[in-house]
Amino acid sequence: MSSFLAFIKLIRLPNLLIIVLTQYAIRYGLIYAIITNMTDTGVVNFLLSELNFFLLSLSTVLIAAAGYIINDYFDVKIDRVNNPTEVIIGKQIKRRVGMGAHIVINFLAIMIAVYVAYNMGMIKLAAIQVLAVGALWYYSVSFKKQLLTGNIVVACLAALVPFVAGLYEMLLQYQNIDITIARLLPFYENMLDANDIRILIHQNFSIIMKWVLGFTLFAFLSTMIREIIKDIEDYEGDRKFYSRTLPIIYGIKTAKKVCQFIIVLMMVFLAYLQYKQLLMGDTFSLFYFLVLIQFPLGYLFIKIKNATKKEDYTFISKIMKLIMLFGIVYLAIFNYVITSF
Repeated sequence: MSSFLAFIKLIRLPNLLIIVLTQYAIRYGLIYAIITNMTDTGVVNFLLSELNFFLLSLSTVLIAAAGYIINDYFDVKIDRVNNPTEVIIGKQIKRRVGMGAHIVINFLAIMIAVYVAYNMGMIKLAAIQVLAVGALWYYSVSFKKQLLTGNIVVACLAALVPFVAGLYEMLLQYQNIDITIARLLPFYENMLDANDIRILIHQNFSIIMKWVLGFTLFAFLSTMIREIIKDIEDYEGDRKFYSRTLPIIYGIKTAKKVCQFIIVLMMVFLAYLQYKQLLMGDTFSLFYFLVLIQFPLGYLFIKIKNATKKEDYTFISKIMKLIMLFGIVYLAIFNYVITSF
């Protein structure tokens, strides 16, 4: 394998593409659908420019790529036990090259994040990316070897992917709400006054943030399951190098029960969402979540209980990723959902 292909494999290109897809689905599938449908005037639109959003997404992808590199850098010995054929750092890419790439990519990511935050007039927002870089470093060095700490850190970082995509745009929308009201007033002359329009806008912005937070929670819980399953997969190598993961401290049986508990939480959360959507006449979401997310989650619940081999857990991890992808697809078709009832 050439160094270039090895590097592409090292940074998990498919996972990076999922990050981009998620953030653009939040922007166009969710935010655009609601803000353009709430007035039918065409006056309310994105305030975060296409360039700045692209740079925000690029910064997120670069941080994730650097995180994969530094994780593999510190996991070489463990990976030689768990996945000897998948080791890249030290075999196909020199260790110093890997560390150098990690530093350069993180530097670029933070500079891009600072540029976007500065353009928005909210320079403090760049602290999110700085904290993410720090969290990934300490995850690789220490957190991942501590009971549940590493799992929670990675799940929080995964949850940031949809969250920041919504946060940046909505901060600008709230900051410029008076300008939006002034633009809308001529369209609602003799029907709504400025205060009524403000209430209307806040209601729709609140809907957007609830959906963003809902997908943030979905990303967090889904990633928690995948991370614990991965700890079970990596049991032998982690035990050999004294990691304190959930399967090692409390046993594989307990780790499986924790995963099943999280699955139940996800199903309850989705059932509540289905109920709320059904009250508004949205039967599409009911069947979508039932067939493409809840049924697969129920299948995973049983599969986790019966899993005994490493291959079983690898399969479970792939199904969990597929469920996450179905969640992203729902975002992408959200505009159809809200206009169909």
